[in-house]
Amino acid sequence: MLVAGCTRHQDPQIAFDGPTMGTYYSVKIARPPEGMTAESLQPGVAEVLDAVVAEISTYDDSSELSRLNQNPSTDWIPISANLHRVIAEGQRISSLTDGAFDITIGPLVNLWGFGPETRPARLPTEAEIADAKARVGWHKLELRADPPALRKARGDIYIDLSALGEGYGADRVGNWLESQGIENYMVAVAGAIRTRGINAKGEPWAIAIEEPLPDRRSVHRIIPVSNRALSTSGDYRNFFEENGKRYSHEIDPMTGAPVDKRLGSVTVVDETAMVADGWATALMVLGDRRGPEVAESQGLVAYFIVRDQQDQPRGFGSKSFESLLGR
Repeated sequence: MLVAGCTRHQDPQIAFDGPTMGTYYSVKIARPPEGMTAESLQPGVAEVLDAVVAEISTYDDSSELSRLNQNPSTDWIPISANLHRVIAEGQRISSLTDGAFDITIGPLVNLWGFGPETRPARLPTEAEIADAKARVGWHKLELRADPPALRKARGDIYIDLSALGEGYGADRVGNWLESQGIENYMVAVAGAIRTRGINAKGEPWAIAIEEPLPDRRSVHRIIPVSNRALSTSGDYRNFFEENGKRYSHEIDPMTGAPVDKRLGSVTVVDETAMVADGWATALMVLGDRRGPEVAESQGLVAYFIVRDQQDQPRGFGSKSFESLLGR
């Protein structure tokens, strides 16, 4: 779908969106260069995102990541520099969270029905969870930078980069837009957003943080963001219910089960959307107590929304968030 404003000369803002990664993307460009249109830009953006899918998707059997997961070798496997960069960021966050964030979480994600496979008709058993956990562990991966390669401790390791992928996609689109001479834009791939410059009103981009409510969409607060990226992770969109209990797509690698905490969502602001994306997931898994502690220790710009006993949301930011965006 294409949407474009209209003036006698150049549009003050052009916008378009489309499907990607099983979700959506949207692009807004303020004060675009003369002659630039949504119709001229959308094919290039789609090509960039298609390339990202070809690198890191677990839903595409022919992607580089899928072929890596299908490879049973425990020797060094050559990988592209792009895939190495995403995996390396995942490993970095894992090391800083003692494995609360783990890109080898794939077997558990699939077991609970949040991966490319069909959701099972019943909840997994303790034995099935234990079997899947045996294949999970960020320390079971070894990376080499030059030339880029990866080695698995066991051949059935299954890497899932979905906690970094939307942010990575937003970064790639942002880089491409800048290569086209665009200075003012906002790119969103689902909950991961990257911004540059100003909006059509000459102000920072206004980004809404939603209330973590599964039954409706409601704005919790709006924050101004410019020349930064952010990502929100929560338990209120991608979930299923069984016997009156909600099971979120956020899986704790320590328990092997969906997170079951008061924390409804986390928003992280960073220089890149990929880093913000990964940290938002990591802090969600860490929960409402450990998450803020890690955010403070790492100096993260993070905003947490927790639910009280009456299921009412309450938000609070890290010290870095309040100093940067709390005004």
